[in-house]
Amino acid sequence: FSSRRIDLVWFNQADFTFKIIDNGAGSSTTYASLADAMKAHDCIAGSNGGFFLKDFAPSGLMIAAGITPGAFGTGGLLSGVLLSSGNRNPYILRRAEYSASNYKPTDLVQSGPFLVDQGVTVKGLSPENARRRTFVLHDGGKIFALGLSDSFTLAELGEILSDPNFSPGRKIHRALNHDGGTSSGFYVVRGSSASPVIVEPFKRVRKFIGVAPRN
Repeated sequence: FSSRRIDLVWFNQADFTFKIIDNGAGSSTTYASLADAMKAHDCIAGSNGGFFLKDFAPSGLMIAAGITPGAFGTGGLLSGVLLSSGNRNPYILRRAEYSASNYKPTDLVQSGPFLVDQGVTVKGLSPENARRRTFVLHDGGKIFALGLSDSFTLAELGEILSDPNFSPGRKIHRALNHDGGTSSGFYVVRGSSASPVIVEPFKRVRKFIGVAPRN
C-alpha cells in the first residue's frame, strides 16, 4: 500500500467536538463547497458526512442545528452512529449502543460500516470496489480523528487501520466508514502560515461533518 496515501487530522475531545452541517435538500445547496461550510461554522477540519438517497434525503438518522430529518435505520451502511452529546462530548457508537435519552445528541449522523472495533478489523468487509474514502477514528480515550484515504477496498482499509504499525503512538480503537468515491471530501486548517488542505467532493452531498471548538 506504500503508493497510496491516508491523511488524518487528530483532535482532543477536551477542545473540539463533531458538528453535523446540513447542506440542504431539494434542488439547491446551502453551501457552495465543503470549505465554505467549514468556514461558516468555524470548523478547523471537516469531511463529507455519510450516505444520502437520490432525492438528497439523508440515509439513516441525522441531527443538525436541532432539526432531525431522516429516520434511524438498519443495515451495514448504517451500523454506526457519530454524535456530539448534549454535553458536547463526541462519540463513535455501534447502532445498538445508541440511545437518544442517554446521549441527548445535538449533532448526529448514521453511517457505516465499522472498519475497526476493539482494535480489530471487522469481519466481512468487502474486498471489492476500491475507492477514495473518508472515515472517523477513536483511540478509545479522548482522541478522535477524521481521515481521507486514496482508493482502498473496505477490507484493505480495515486491515491497515487496525495494524499496530499504522499509528504506533496511538492505537486505533474504532474506525467508522463514511460515504466514499465521488462524495469524499476533506478540509483541514493548518494555521495562519499555511494554506488549508482542501479536497472537495466531486458531486453534491447532503451533509458535512465538521470538527468545531467546544466553546
